[in-house]
Amino acid sequence: MKTLLAISLLTALSQVAFAQSADQANDQQPQQQQPAPGPDPYAPPAQPCVAAQTQPPCATPAVAYAEPAPAPAITGQPSAADPAADPDGEDGWHKPVGRRFLHGFRLGWTYLYNVDKMRLDDQGMRTVESLKDKYGIKSPNMMLLGYEGFYRVVGHSWLNVLMVGNVTVAGLEQSKFIPAASGLIGFEFNRSFQLGIGVNLTPDPHAPSHMIAAAGWTPYVGSIQTPIHFFFVPDTDGNHRMGATIGMTY
Repeated sequence: MKTLLAISLLTALSQVAFAQSADQANDQQPQQQQPAPGPDPYAPPAQPCVAAQTQPPCATPAVAYAEPAPAPAITGQPSAADPAADPDGEDGWHKPVGRRFLHGFRLGWTYLYNVDKMRLDDQGMRTVESLKDKYGIKSPNMMLLGYEGFYRVVGHSWLNVLMVGNVTVAGLEQSKFIPAASGLIGFEFNRSFQLGIGVNLTPDPHAPSHMIAAAGWTPYVGSIQTPIHFFFVPDTDGNHRMGATIGMTY
């Protein structure tokens, strides 16, 4: 009996000692740190602003939209700002310069019919002195010197409208000063050939006004126009006038 008790006591003491040694071994081993949990892929994104007690709630940030880039210009197509894109635009032609109002000097020659013929007065009752005697004209051929300006209504086609005005002086080579003024309206065909009709005024009290008809051609020399015109002024007394002028228009 004593033997059994002694065996039981020894067994219990050995179990207690084994348990204490196992606890001490576990305390001496280093503890392994658990890895930090990763972000939740299903969690909503965090707000960029921080809400404080003195600030209003966070607002949803506005989305900025970029302006669309302009479409590239098509190669070979002239732009509206390019002067060559509209050769017959507001300023007209580019060679010569297509200004609507042009002017220039004129040189020419005129011939006076029946310069030595006696004329009738306004009542047609009696004759009056001839132009040769009245103005002291020595020759019916006289030089012309004048200046002309005209306004072109550009039609952007083969036809333009012209309004012409000029003043001339005749007889300077004979020491005479015989002025005249004309106003015409006409047409320009294909930018070169002109036709016009209008009124011609002179200081002659017997016949101060006449009709005038003119026609001409305007060749180009670079950027300068050189008009060559012929005119005819009919007269009821037979003192018709005809002539030609040439000049420079710029």
